[in-house]
Amino acid sequence: MRSGLYNRFVTRVLVLLVTALLLTMIGSQIYRYINDRHDTQEAVLATINEDIDFTGVIIRDETPLTYNGSDVISYVYSDGSKVSKGDAVAQLFNSQEAANAEKKLRQVNNQIELLKRAQNPGTTDYVQPESISNKIDEHYKHLMSFTNKGEYGSFASVKDDMSLVMNIYNIISGSTTDYNDRIALLEAKAATLQAQAASANGTVNASKTGYFVSYCDGFESRLNTQKADSLTIEDVEKVISDRYSGQVSPPAGSVGKLFEEYSCLIAGVIEADPRVVENASMRLTLDSTDNVYSVTVKSVKKGADGKELVILSCDYLDEYIAASRIQSMQLIFDEYSGIKVPRSAIRFRGDDKGVYVILGEDITFKKIDVIYEGDDFVISKNTSQEDHLLLYDQILLEVVSEQDVGIKEPGPDSDVSGGDGKPQGDTSKSG
Repeated sequence: MRSGLYNRFVTRVLVLLVTALLLTMIGSQIYRYINDRHDTQEAVLATINEDIDFTGVIIRDETPLTYNGSDVISYVYSDGSKVSKGDAVAQLFNSQEAANAEKKLRQVNNQIELLKRAQNPGTTDYVQPESISNKIDEHYKHLMSFTNKGEYGSFASVKDDMSLVMNIYNIISGSTTDYNDRIALLEAKAATLQAQAASANGTVNASKTGYFVSYCDGFESRLNTQKADSLTIEDVEKVISDRYSGQVSPPAGSVGKLFEEYSCLIAGVIEADPRVVENASMRLTLDSTDNVYSVTVKSVKKGADGKELVILSCDYLDEYIAASRIQSMQLIFDEYSGIKVPRSAIRFRGDDKGVYVILGEDITFKKIDVIYEGDDFVISKNTSQEDHLLLYDQILLEVVSEQDVGIKEPGPDSDVSGGDGKPQGDTSKSG
């Protein structure tokens, strides 16, 4: 009897001891989990491109061309073309049908010219098939790019270039002997169109030598290079506002304009930026094209609310620059791609700048190679070197002490940043 009671007592004591042991183990694990959690951030790739977007106003010294008759106008030159004094920049027709026939006639004559050039021995005898094939691929990519972006103004020119090189390739590869039959058909079509177009009633001629644009917007007398120096932020914003609201109309009877200088000025209002200073050489792009233009900062005027008026000088002219008075533009700067590192995580061990990362249960110091510095982050070069920060490493954000697992006490010359997380030493922007 007593033996049974004793055994039950012992059993209960053992159960209580095992339960207490289990609770202690579980509690210690929970305590360790809570106290061992570290504030981390995964190392990920980031690309920094601090371009400046703005609306640019193009300024030139422009002379409107006018015609007050009722004839249909057909332009001879594309925008931005160089013309001489007295050249016919447009032809006048009785009807739209005659104008359309004349336009088609120019296209057919252009096709004839391309075919004749393609089979000219002076062209075909000195061209290698491989180089022509590469040209075809290049033109095709340009055509696809223009199509996707809706830049149909450039499509026709590149299409002509591609047709020419494809025709040359057919000759030198032997798939075609000549284009005489095709040329004969096109010449017959040209004769028919010539009869439909009849003769032009007259022409609109260039009043002086310069560059031609087939539109006027009403700002020709309001904006010129002499007035550019006195422009204010309010003036430029008013031009943009008036243009989009339709407050300004082209001169009566205007059919285009001329400007003598190849170069132009561009005025824009931007957020104040220390990179934009007088006489700085910069790069510019337009939303309408991938072309990159070299510009020089002519002047910078500070305004209110952190804004400034910048006047740029551009010595390049193409159909995109000539296309309209006001365009969306970007001042472009270098692009930086690498691993994004919070500035608060940067530490120093001796002369090495880096961060601590968690690898399993260990905390390890890894160096960083800073290529760009932002306000609260830096971009470190993406590398495969094991002693450097690698993609997807877990960056430790909190302060590290020598008691942490895997960390040896830094030497007397080492400097680990304090609780504010601010790195010591040179923090000037690499960009």
